[in-house]
Amino acid sequence: MQFNLAITQEVIWVWVAAAVTLIVLVAGARLIVRSLATEGKFANLVDAMVEFVRTNIVEEFLGHHGKKWFGFFASLFFFILFANILGKLPAPVAGTREHPHFWLESPTANINVTAALAVLVFVIAQVVGLVKLGPAGYFKKKFLLPGAPWWVQPLAIIIMPIVLLAEPFSLAVRLFANMTAGHMVILTFATAQMVGGVWLSSHPNVLVKAGAALPFALSVVLLAFEYFVAFIQAFIFALLAALYLSESLEEHH
Repeated sequence: MQFNLAITQEVIWVWVAAAVTLIVLVAGARLIVRSLATEGKFANLVDAMVEFVRTNIVEEFLGHHGKKWFGFFASLFFFILFANILGKLPAPVAGTREHPHFWLESPTANINVTAALAVLVFVIAQVVGLVKLGPAGYFKKKFLLPGAPWWVQPLAIIIMPIVLLAEPFSLAVRLFANMTAGHMVILTFATAQMVGGVWLSSHPNVLVKAGAALPFALSVVLLAFEYFVAFIQAFIFALLAALYLSESLEEHH
C-alpha cells in the first residue's frame, strides 16, 4: 500500500485558505480591539461576519456553551468560506509551462478535504460527548432509544451507529457536491457564453455585435451567484457542526 504525500494543488489552496483566515481574523480583531471598527470598512465587515457566526450559529445551537466554542466555529466558518471563494479563481493544473491549463477549482470541491473537515467535527463531537456524559451515558444517548420498549433496544444498537456515521458522511458529501456542481455549471455556461459572445462580436451587423455583451454579462451574474453559494455552504456546514456538537453536550434527547 502506497501513500501519496505529494503537495498537490488542493493542498496549496488549503494552505492559502488557512493563511487568509488567520490574517483576516487576526487583523480584524486587532482593529476592533483598538476601537477602529467604525473607522474602517474592513473592520466593520469582519465584525459583522463574526457577529453573524456568534448569533446565528454558536448562540443559537450551543447556548451557554457557545462562549467556549466560539473560536472553533468562527475559524471553521471562515476557513470554509475562503476555501470556497478561492476556488472561483483560475488555478493552474495539469499542463506544460508553455501551454498551461486553467481550471476553476476549490479545495472544498475535493472529497478528501471535505471528509477531513467532517471527520474533525465528528471526532470532536464524540469526544465531547464521552467527557460530558461518561461512557455509560454516551452509550445510552447515542446507541439506545430512551423511552422505547426494551425489545426495540437491540435493534437500535444496530441502527444507531449507522445514523451516527451518517453525520460526517452528509457533511462531507453536501459541501463537496455543491461546490463541484457549482464549478461545473459555471464552466459549462461560461464556455458556451464565451463562444456565443465571440460569434456575435464578429457578426457584420452592428446590432448583433451589441448583443455580444449579454453572454458575458450573464457569466458575471452566474459567478456572483456562486459567491453567494460559497457563503451559504460555509454557513450550513458550520451550522450542522454546531448542531451535532450540541447533541453531545445535552444531557438528554
